[in-house]
Amino acid sequence: MIEFVAAAEASDLAQALKRSRWVYPLINAGHVAGLGVLIGCVLAMDLRLLGLGRALPLAATLRYLRALAVGALVLAVASGSLLFITQAGDYAANTWFRVKLVFLALALINAAAHLNIAAMSPPRQRRGALLSMTLWPAVLISGRMIAYS
Repeated sequence: MIEFVAAAEASDLAQALKRSRWVYPLINAGHVAGLGVLIGCVLAMDLRLLGLGRALPLAATLRYLRALAVGALVLAVASGSLLFITQAGDYAANTWFRVKLVFLALALINAAAHLNIAAMSPPRQRRGALLSMTLWPAVLISGRMIAYS
């Protein structure tokens, strides 16, 4: 693992990102934008599953928001990976970064377990939504804490 982290940080791409005056901030902005859209879509889906917006058809609403959330997740992971390689050693050693990855894994497992949530019972929908509404903010908060440790 140490070799991977060192190699990532020493890569030509990581070095180019470190030297760039504009690319790194743009990637950082892309990460923030991806997270914003992702969390916004997830929150909207969770609130719909909890009963808000009943005038909207459940399956169609979830399908539309899920597509946006997946695109935003791809943007957040891709840009986050680029941010990681610029300081891979520091991030890998950071407790909050590791906590963020655990919460991210749990949030993705919860999402995968509820892919066909519209076909599930309302109590299971509510449990999945409440867990989601706990895990995704935990990803954000632990990610933000990286800067303070």
